[in-house]
Amino acid sequence: MTKSKARCNILVCGTMSSGSSAMHNLLKEYDNIGHFSMEFDDYRAPGLVADQLDYSSSINFPNQIDKVIKNSNFIKRLLFRTLLWDYFFKCIPKRYLDINYNNRKLEKLQKKIIETRLSSLLRQLNKSLKKNISFEEKIQLSNQWIHDIGNVFSIKKEYTLFDQPLTNSFSANWTSVFNPYKLIIVYRNPLDQIADMINRRILFLPYGAPYMTIAGDNLEAIYGRDRKGAIRFQLDAIKRRLEWIDYLKKTLDQDHLLVLDFEGLVNNYSEYKSKVEGFLGLTKDNHKFKNRYFDPIKSKENVGLFKKHLSEDEIKDLSDIEVKWENLKLISQYELD
Repeated sequence: MTKSKARCNILVCGTMSSGSSAMHNLLKEYDNIGHFSMEFDDYRAPGLVADQLDYSSSINFPNQIDKVIKNSNFIKRLLFRTLLWDYFFKCIPKRYLDINYNNRKLEKLQKKIIETRLSSLLRQLNKSLKKNISFEEKIQLSNQWIHDIGNVFSIKKEYTLFDQPLTNSFSANWTSVFNPYKLIIVYRNPLDQIADMINRRILFLPYGAPYMTIAGDNLEAIYGRDRKGAIRFQLDAIKRRLEWIDYLKKTLDQDHLLVLDFEGLVNNYSEYKSKVEGFLGLTKDNHKFKNRYFDPIKSKENVGLFKKHLSEDEIKDLSDIEVKWENLKLISQYELD
């Protein structure tokens, strides 16, 4: 694909248990969007690509890409060091890398091939980033890396879909790395977010249970180890992510940013789907795999979860975040006529 017709990168992010997976699943149903099932950690994870493109972060956060490569299995490492891997990958019919290719027997093989190729591309980028090159060259190489990732499973598609590629960092480097891009952020009633974490048994996950970790020990020292402390920690994290959304709304234009609520997506599915299609430039004809990955009727069961999982005292304690959520008025831009 020539640079004159650059493939657009769709970035889908949330605010933790906010329903962004629903949006990701909806977009997987379009035939002109290439996608991979896993969250995209290679850019956002601590010490990986994003930190190597930020002067302040890279000084304090050492390169962890080597560790990721080292932890890959022996076969992967062997393939990375030979030219046979590139030849093998070029010989694979591209339709076999299309996740929507209707052959369930190939799903596991598809995933392994794509994972190995993505690891190889990360290794190649890391090698270049370690060279004595300018910051601008690093950005250009990283942008080419994203384009090459799209070539793995989106080469004949108009879009590449990335799931959770960003954290709530105020760094603007990602806009250049993922260019051209469209960012969609899904937010949700914070009470339901907390309830969802409880329901999925991930409320205490940051503590590192059942092992003692430095991070978990520090969380306990600040918030305590009980349920109330864990909720307060998750609440502070949600507040920070809402501030990030507010920041993005002030810095990105409406051609690049779409913010919508999970409740609206499931309760007003057709209207919200049309808004998403308009934002991305999709057509209804591209929606070839309807309800294969996303069922709005079933998702409605996740609205109002807090009534089942939070006590009256907990709901009262969380009233401040509910007020903050309302005050942001994130829905105003997308209210239905």
